[in-house]
Amino acid sequence: MTIMNSKENIKTKIALILVERDEPITVKEISNQVQLSEKTIRKYIDEIEYEFKEKGIEVIRKTNVGIQLKMSEERRAELKRDINIHGYNEYTSEYRQQYILKTLFKNRYTYTIQLLSEDLYCSKGTILNDLIYVQKWLEKYGLCLKRKQNQGLWIEGSEKAYRDAMMSLFFQLKENSNEDIDINEIERLDYRIDYINYKKLKQFFPRTNFILIQSTVQEAERKLGYSFTDQAFINIIAHIAIMIERIKFERKIEIESNLFQNIKQSNEYVISKWMIYKLSKEFEIEIPEEETVYLSLHLLGAKIQENINQNNYDMLFNSENKVYIEFAKEIIILVGEILEVDLSQDKMLLLGLALHLRPTIVRLKYGLQLRNPLLGRIKKEFVSIYGAAWACNSIFERRFGVSINEDEVAYIALHIAVAMERLNERIRTVIVCSSGIGTSQMVARELKKQLQQLEIIDVIPLHLLTDKLIEENDLIISTIPIRQKNEKIVNITTLVDERDILIIKNKIDDIKIRHMKLKTKMEYQENIPEQKHYLEGIITKKYCFIEEGNEDFLEIVKKYANLMETEGIGSQGFCKSVIDREIKSSTVIGRGIAIPHSTEEYVKKLGICIIKLNNPVKWNNEEIDLILILALRFSDLNGTKEFFKNFYSVLDNEELIRKIKNAKNEEEIVTLFLNGGELND
Repeated sequence: MTIMNSKENIKTKIALILVERDEPITVKEISNQVQLSEKTIRKYIDEIEYEFKEKGIEVIRKTNVGIQLKMSEERRAELKRDINIHGYNEYTSEYRQQYILKTLFKNRYTYTIQLLSEDLYCSKGTILNDLIYVQKWLEKYGLCLKRKQNQGLWIEGSEKAYRDAMMSLFFQLKENSNEDIDINEIERLDYRIDYINYKKLKQFFPRTNFILIQSTVQEAERKLGYSFTDQAFINIIAHIAIMIERIKFERKIEIESNLFQNIKQSNEYVISKWMIYKLSKEFEIEIPEEETVYLSLHLLGAKIQENINQNNYDMLFNSENKVYIEFAKEIIILVGEILEVDLSQDKMLLLGLALHLRPTIVRLKYGLQLRNPLLGRIKKEFVSIYGAAWACNSIFERRFGVSINEDEVAYIALHIAVAMERLNERIRTVIVCSSGIGTSQMVARELKKQLQQLEIIDVIPLHLLTDKLIEENDLIISTIPIRQKNEKIVNITTLVDERDILIIKNKIDDIKIRHMKLKTKMEYQENIPEQKHYLEGIITKKYCFIEEGNEDFLEIVKKYANLMETEGIGSQGFCKSVIDREIKSSTVIGRGIAIPHSTEEYVKKLGICIIKLNNPVKWNNEEIDLILILALRFSDLNGTKEFFKNFYSVLDNEELIRKIKNAKNEEEIVTLFLNGGELND
């Protein structure tokens, strides 16, 4: 995040003010328009005057009169057009807040409000308002914003919390640097580091040699015998960059003594030790032993590329990993019962999930974060699957004493979603060709070879394609243009090239999602009587509310979680547990819905508090207009299964959710929940 963009934006704005004025304008007038001090405006005008002189434009300054540009009207119009094309973007509050956080994290000493005001070309009052957000953001990571008169601002907290927050900020930053990167440097990048992330790395750590770090991580992969996923690869590189900078600032991580002994037994520790040795030589710093252990944790918790074959299938089943196999089986059974599908025979799901769970437990035990770049999409496209994956929290808590966060839930949901797609029937396909039999059969053979899920029903000329045929089949693939508009029809070339295959694959994905939604809707309608019976005692008008949404999200949750505690649904500590868990890991599940809940020790009886917001509130970068505070006992697997089976059949019904959000009163909301979207006559 560079300040150059800001300076150029302000200069552009002042230059445009001068160009648009035929008459003199005072510094005070410009100051009022731009909301900067007259002293700062004069500095900018000095720079603008120098640049305009090079363009042959004279800047006339007259005391008590003002400033005026001397040029022809034709030149003025031309310059105005150029400036308008270039444009300018004023700082958003998000930009300022991220700049403040980055500055405080990256500065070895304190930083004053005055300096931030000058950096960002805004008033101290604006900075003070931004600091309210900054303080709340830091509190989520167990950090505190300190402020002392005549000394400035700084961040306090544990070194681990400091680094976790730095990592989160790095991923939240928007890449906005205009700085070019050497093409030779780009060509040397690993395929897992995309251009945007590399620019962000250079923006966050401008003096760090990432090619050296990259080569160290690549060699570590060779020694370990496996490769990291794209996200894990970038995570490890960013972690090492943070480690190097913090060591240079003489800030060291603290590791518990018992963790030393556990980690030293692993192969990852041996590789980590080699990495630390190499990095200390390359960057000419002394790296303490604690960093070796901490890097080992990141290697153990890194998500690896899953190469699922018979060899690693047998290896996993004949090793100490059996605990993760049993863990995966339990998850598969629970999710299958909630979604009412049999996933128990899917060996690819079992292996993929077991391979995923081992590093997951390491991450959760030691507070390591792995961001899921598909989180938003998974929440949107697989609501019921994502919800069923949330129910697995009961197994995590019982087996390992840890709770899952939304990124980890989404990874599990993705494994389940892929497995469910494998359950879908084959895609009934008709191929339409205008060429001879030989060419038609060649197209059919190539499609069968590359897309095995296609069940080719027939290969026909265009004149035999009827509405009935389109209706009876899932997909119509044509090598000639078809004027008829239908979502089942896709056009390809007779060559059946890579682009054609990609187009068909995307269409197949659409078909599978459509099938899954149709099946879910039918099952939902069948289960309404059973669902109503189960939810009647949990969803009641007494705990259903409509709010305007004028308060902060956490304040709303606190208000009603406290009510549930007072009313005896939760015991003392229920409200605090709900808030603590929400701060630690958001329970936003998509579609503007959040499901805050406590740990089960504070649950006295099952209950749901429904809060519909007329005006959405922002939480975790999402607009929330429906909050469901849950009181559940996750250790009761049967109860959990029944609850989520019914609850998520409701949440997966888009039409029902729309009706609930548009309901006029509390009674309508409860009736819609219990009657599957229908109101009583």
